Amino acid sequence: MNEKELATQLYSAYSWSVLNEPIETSTERALEQDSTLLMQVAKGMQPATIRLWECPQSLIVSRKEAKLPMFNDACDTLAQLDWPVSVRQSGGTAVPHGPGILNFSVIFAQTKSQPLDLDSIYIALCEPIRSALRSLGLQSEYGETPGAYCDGRFNLNIDALKVTGTAQRVALSPRNEQGLYRAVLAQAMIMIEADPHDTTAVVNQFYQLAGADNRYDPHASTSVDRHLAGHYPNGQLTEVLRKEILLALEEFKTPL
Repeated sequence: MNEKELATQLYSAYSWSVLNEPIETSTERALEQDSTLLMQVAKGMQPATIRLWECPQSLIVSRKEAKLPMFNDACDTLAQLDWPVSVRQSGGTAVPHGPGILNFSVIFAQTKSQPLDLDSIYIALCEPIRSALRSLGLQSEYGETPGAYCDGRFNLNIDALKVTGTAQRVALSPRNEQGLYRAVLAQAMIMIEADPHDTTAVVNQFYQLAGADNRYDPHASTSVDRHLAGHYPNGQLTEVLRKEILLALEEFKTPL
């Protein structure tokens, strides 16, 4: 099954609730929304949901990193620099969030007989993003990006530079009459208008302050705006990508 077929298999199988949200004023509330939706979908209380969202400027870290020896000191210092730190439930390394960094969440339930595995879900997650980028004349490829923070096999790269990172969480369903086995939250973070050098510097500063050895290459990541000719007013390119992702999703909802 090719990439388009995998995406179509997922998006055509559900009736989706689509949340195209304005920029949230609270990072914690934005993160909690994904967790709440995941649990509701796992219980059969919420339909399969697609969510596009942005946070205020902030640094998001995992629970593991919250145990670093100088974590509280790092949080205090970064808060004074207008980079407050929040803790998420999923794994990975520290990642920057903020206006111009678009988050794309896909949340759906599975029964034991449904065939998509986690790798296939990553591909289905990313294909609408790749389609949206192609609409702007940009080609993206899957793969690890040496030197990038929160690296993984299902990064999306433009010219070998990371532009999108991905993650997944799974919640097992309680006993239910619908035959639900688990719910999956697949997340992508797309660097659209944020400066990849500045954001990587903040990630590195966090680890240095928190007492960890992690260091990442500011030249390993990129943003969509760096690959486009012309100038978009602040925030406009992110809105364009939102619309293009939603248009791509409509195409994938139609069975082949």
